[in-house]
Amino acid sequence: MAESRTSLITLGLCEIKVGAAAPNGTMPIEMSKIGKTYKDTCKIAQDAADVTEHYEEGMAAPEVRKKSRKIPKLTFSIMDANVDDLVAYVGGEKIEEAWGYNGDEVVANKAIRVITEKGLDFDIPNGDIEAVINADMSAKGIFLVDFTVTPMAVSAGKALKGTPKKP
Repeated sequence: MAESRTSLITLGLCEIKVGAAAPNGTMPIEMSKIGKTYKDTCKIAQDAADVTEHYEEGMAAPEVRKKSRKIPKLTFSIMDANVDDLVAYVGGEKIEEAWGYNGDEVVANKAIRVITEKGLDFDIPNGDIEAVINADMSAKGIFLVDFTVTPMAVSAGKALKGTPKKP
């Protein structure tokens, strides 16, 4: 008997929330909006697997193909980053009201929730964040912080989870 397939279209971003990292795989109860996500920058993409192929001499088709798959990564940018945002995501420290940065500061992992308009919402309980400044200081430019979030291993559950919204 054929299985019935439910159609699920995922589109649009409502907001991105952040909380304390959960290496145990359980998303935190308390999360807050990460900031103003810059329009059309939020993406979840997966690089192609690394593939190793083994051939018999003189043959075109491989005898064995070994794939090493890669986890999808979340990328987005925020605008209007303040000193606290820079310290939390780029690194550095708050010195009085200013941002101080040497480049050797460690940024803690965070839990990330991507809330969409429709379809799947995505949870990353233990995300390694690499945030970099991308400032266009022209009259038409804007100060952005570009994020790449890599889901890290968790002790229970999955490193990345997509959950359908309830109707």
